[in-house]
Amino acid sequence: MKKPFTRSFALTLLAILSFAGIGRPQSGITITDLRHDSMTTLVTPQKVAPFGKTIFVISRKVGPFTPLQRAKSTEQRLLDIAEDPLFNADSLKLYRSDISIDLYYKDLFLMAITEQDAAAENISQDSLAVTRLRSVSHAVIDYRKVQMGKNLVRDILFAGAVLLILMILTWLVNWLFRFINRRILSWEGDLLEKLHIQKSELFNKPRQISFLKMLNKVFRFVLLILLIILALFLMFYILPWTKGFTIGFLRYFLSPISDFVKSIYHFLPNLIIIIVFIFIARLVIKFFRFLKREVESSTFKIPGFYPDWAVPTFNIIRLIIWAFTLIVIWPYLPGSDSKVFQGVSVFVGILFSITSASSLSNIMAGFSLTYTRAFRMGDRVRIGEITGDVVEKTMLVTKLQTIKNEVVTIPNSKIMGGEVVNYSTMAGESGLILYTSITIGYDAPWKTVHELLIRAAERTTGILKDPKPFVLQTSLDDSYVSYQINAFTDDPWRMIVIYSDLHQNIQDSFNEAGVEIMSPGYHAVRDGNTTTIPPSFRSKDYQPGSFRVGK
Repeated sequence: MKKPFTRSFALTLLAILSFAGIGRPQSGITITDLRHDSMTTLVTPQKVAPFGKTIFVISRKVGPFTPLQRAKSTEQRLLDIAEDPLFNADSLKLYRSDISIDLYYKDLFLMAITEQDAAAENISQDSLAVTRLRSVSHAVIDYRKVQMGKNLVRDILFAGAVLLILMILTWLVNWLFRFINRRILSWEGDLLEKLHIQKSELFNKPRQISFLKMLNKVFRFVLLILLIILALFLMFYILPWTKGFTIGFLRYFLSPISDFVKSIYHFLPNLIIIIVFIFIARLVIKFFRFLKREVESSTFKIPGFYPDWAVPTFNIIRLIIWAFTLIVIWPYLPGSDSKVFQGVSVFVGILFSITSASSLSNIMAGFSLTYTRAFRMGDRVRIGEITGDVVEKTMLVTKLQTIKNEVVTIPNSKIMGGEVVNYSTMAGESGLILYTSITIGYDAPWKTVHELLIRAAERTTGILKDPKPFVLQTSLDDSYVSYQINAFTDDPWRMIVIYSDLHQNIQDSFNEAGVEIMSPGYHAVRDGNTTTIPPSFRSKDYQPGSFRVGK
């Protein structure tokens, strides 16, 4: 009687509680508790056997991953590390995390050992982690030994085949390059021609033959070295005990090449930008070069701009364009933002500023000389005490060729600090005036002296007839009068020779007229002395005067 009563009471109580909403989840959501060991035992344990032999068993879930999923992923990772030619058991490491101890090979995650895994094995988590590390290490090492033994004969045969192919290719390369060498020797009289630069023979036939033979030897040597290196790589890669070393060396050898190719690939967008800016700069420079040629040849005239300014102005514009282009493309250059690149740039800038102070002053002086048109190429000038023709003008120096055929180099800054006499500027327009002075005694009429000086000038080759020569009396001294003959010439490059001829003709004119050319040495005594006129110009009855003695 008690059981029906008890059952009825329980059903009644359950109905009341259900009606009141007690004892069931809100909103119809059910939460199942899997934290108890009784629930985790519901999954099926899975063996981890990547090499055909069970290494260990996984019987617990980790989050949403079942033992089957954990086992399969672990097997795949173990197969991957077993195929690594450079496998080293010392690279297996254990790392503790918040909820597990993780097993890694180098940077590759292999598995996680949780507290539930340790509880299933009935040992501590640390002991289980160490045990599984050792199991993995022994299993991979045993598998690699078995695989190496199975493939040893095959690998040796493959290595022998590679060596045989190398020998055959070496013979073929030697035969090919000997054939090419014979062909080169047969070209001497047919295909090869002498190479000239103007009148200089740059590359005659024997030199061409020697050069081609040298190239043939170099290419043969390089090709043989490449074949040997390739064969050695293949042989070492095939043999199991050297495969790891070969792959490591190949990675070490190819790593810089790979980095270089990657750098080039990432640099391509910047390279395109740099090429575009350089292309635009070259187009602008070509335009200004065309404009320079037109101005230089006076085909295109700019008011106030002289043709001889065209070249230096073009050089300045070109320098500015390239400097601006360099500034624009600087951020796109590889390594421009590195500390080393910046340090080198600062060092070069400081070195340039220290060493180029005098050069900059000469350059600025060169610009000033160009645009002030102090002289041009070929002008006869006097700079300081040096007279000569301008044979070279640069931004730093000016070179003069003197009448003694000497080439004198003068810094432009020194020229700007002194005076420049240009004999050629006006010579082609109104003529250059050459002048020289003589002293004649008061006893000679000044009109006669003028006539004699003008006659001497007209006899001189290089003196212009129009405008006519003229005489200036520059001073009246105690014992003589100073006369200056001025004559025009349009050939300043012969002025030294013209001066010499003019002096000769002055002497002849005065001697013919019987007029003495006085100097300060003759003003003291004249009575009783023979005249300074040469005997060939004296009259036949000439007698020296006697001394006059007064009371």
